[in-house]
This record gives sequence, C-alpha cells and structure tokens, in this order.
Amino acid sequence: MNKLIIPAILVIFALWILLQLALGGDVFKKPLNYFILITVFFLFIKQAKEK
Repeated sequence: MNKLIIPAILVIFALWILLQLALGGDVFKKPLNYFILITVFFLFIKQAKEK
C-alpha cells in the first residue's frame, strides 16, 4: 500500500470533523463519521500486516 494513503485519509477526516464543528453539527450523531473511523482502523490493520 502506498505510504501516502493513510496520512491523506487522516487529513481528509480531520478536515471533515473541523468542517462539521465549524458548521455547528454534532460530530457524534453522524453515522458517516463512525464509518470513516472504522475504514481508517482497518486500513491501519492492513498496513501493519504488510510490514
């Protein structure tokens, strides 16, 4: 896996959270946030298994 994929996904997710906070949304009530966190978690596991 390319080494830039995980940091890029983390940056996009961080910006997504900041955008939601700036717009006054509740971060913990959005199911998309949990989906993104689970996806990032499994990508970390996949990268750890490759090493």
